[in-house]
Amino acid sequence: MTHKTEEVENLDDSIIDGIVDGAVDDDTEATQDQPPASEAVAEAGAEAGALDSDAQAVEDPIAALEAQLAAAQAEAAANQDQLQRLAAEFQNSKRRQEKQLIDAIDRAGSSLIQQLLPVLDDFDLAFQNMPETAAADSEAWVDGFRQIQKKLNAILSDAGLTPVPTEGVFDPNLHEAVTSEPNDDVESGHIIATLRVGYEFKGRVLRPALVRVAM
Repeated sequence: MTHKTEEVENLDDSIIDGIVDGAVDDDTEATQDQPPASEAVAEAGAEAGALDSDAQAVEDPIAALEAQLAAAQAEAAANQDQLQRLAAEFQNSKRRQEKQLIDAIDRAGSSLIQQLLPVLDDFDLAFQNMPETAAADSEAWVDGFRQIQKKLNAILSDAGLTPVPTEGVFDPNLHEAVTSEPNDDVESGHIIATLRVGYEFKGRVLRPALVRVAM
């Protein structure tokens, strides 16, 4: 009885040892099959690096295109600004040249008209001092000269010549006082009479009018 009991106990111990040894062997094999922790970390880092490289490879062309676009836009803005400056300079130069040409023409016209002013004076003096008998005896002849005077005045007026007004207050910019005298009928500082017609050419005084002024 005792002998059998010992056999059973020995058998149980053998079975238990076998189970334990098998479990240990399984754990060992499982542990051997799994890579070390450092290798797993390295592999994970490599995979993450690969993903980052792929993302960077995608982002780099976009960043390059954006940089190229920004550079092109900056260059276009600079070119447009330069073009606008050149256009403005061209317009300013064109206006200056046109003004210089107009001024040159005006100076030439002014010089010519100034030489004709004595002729206008002669017409005025001739008609002012013409005897009444001459007008009666040679009416057609006198009218002919009056027509010539009108045509000449019209031509000069179209060119920009205008008589200086001599009514009202004396203006030293337009008038030259020959005499200053008291006058009961004219207010002080006003023009009494015109002795010689003055002229302006395109707003510029060619010569002042000679006048008498009331004190």
